[in-house]
Amino acid sequence: MTSQVVAVPSVSREQVDPEVELILSLCARPVSVVEVASRSGFPLGVVRILLADLLDQGYVMVHTSNWERRRPDAGTLRSVLERIQQL
Repeated sequence: MTSQVVAVPSVSREQVDPEVELILSLCARPVSVVEVASRSGFPLGVVRILLADLLDQGYVMVHTSNWERRRPDAGTLRSVLERIQQL
């Protein structure tokens, strides 16, 4: 998981749940999703769901690595696999 999340500083945090406040404080600087899970003590799946909700609500932004933007699509990977199988 090479995506990093960062809290949007200008968004009001009034009336957010304590677990959401914890996650937002951990995201004060760009941080990986796995690191948020580790530091918060919440399971990775729970953190991913909470971060998805926070992204939808405009509380966080997600940055992906260059690798994720440039990785080959599924069709290219299937083609490579088929050619390897032909060897």
